[in-house]
Amino acid sequence: MKVAVIGDVMLDEYAFGKVERISPEAPVPVFHYVSSKFLPGGAANVALNLARLGVQVHLYGVVGDDPDGEEVEILCESVNIVPRFVKSKLRTLKKTRLLSKYHHVLRIDYEERFLREDALNLLDIIRPDDYDAVVVSNYDKGTIVEETLRFVKDSFSHSFKAIDPRSLFWKSSGFDMVKPNLSELRRAMNMPLEDIDEVKEATEMAHSRLGVGAVISTMGDRGMWIVSDEGEFYVPALKREVIDITGAGDTVLAWLVWARINGYPWKEAGEMAAKAAALTVSHLGAYAPTYNEVVGTDTPDYRGA
Repeated sequence: MKVAVIGDVMLDEYAFGKVERISPEAPVPVFHYVSSKFLPGGAANVALNLARLGVQVHLYGVVGDDPDGEEVEILCESVNIVPRFVKSKLRTLKKTRLLSKYHHVLRIDYEERFLREDALNLLDIIRPDDYDAVVVSNYDKGTIVEETLRFVKDSFSHSFKAIDPRSLFWKSSGFDMVKPNLSELRRAMNMPLEDIDEVKEATEMAHSRLGVGAVISTMGDRGMWIVSDEGEFYVPALKREVIDITGAGDTVLAWLVWARINGYPWKEAGEMAAKAAALTVSHLGAYAPTYNEVVGTDTPDYRGA
């Protein structure tokens, strides 16, 4: 099984330390740094979740010509992700989270929006292959532009096409799956979406207007609505102790794609994704669960899509 992931590649750093006093210079905590852990972030985290499911993943993105870009490439290769990157004049996207006793103290974002030139150069290195699926992971950092979506729709006609759209929501027609979170759906529909029934109505409207196979609206701890050609399904979130919500949306996206290309119906795919997300948020950092952790068996049940 082979999947292409195209999107905003990031480096996630978790800096561990201690906070035991307040600075005499200003009323702020003093963070005593101890160590760091690095993980693939953004679109690379989507790729990691798929790789943990045994998928052969090719990751297309933009990084800087810098040590952070090299670190992302090394991390990807260490978890069996094939990195295919364009080097930008700008720095690699990076998020550094400072943690003391598993509590977030501060997050530092190193980012400049990539140039349009970088996004177009990336299209030159993407070779539509015998991919079972292509996943577009847009964090609105410049890697994904409208031309990217047109390229995917034109070039991957025989692949399952999924997108986490952010600001490109209304450009996502022609995809098989569109997965907005609640804030993205609010902006796209210009609706407050205060309760679950309103989210359902907005998801139905989006599904009709986009003409896609399915729109999956995720609502965090309130679950998700799936409106598809197979029907409409509400999938509740599983109750777990929440340690860190980082990466939960990436996990849901990856598991939905994996389930669909393996022949699972939408409702069952959503239930598996919800279980995977519950495991993710019960760990510190962007945790990618295995099939065994989610389903309770080492042998994946392929439905023969």
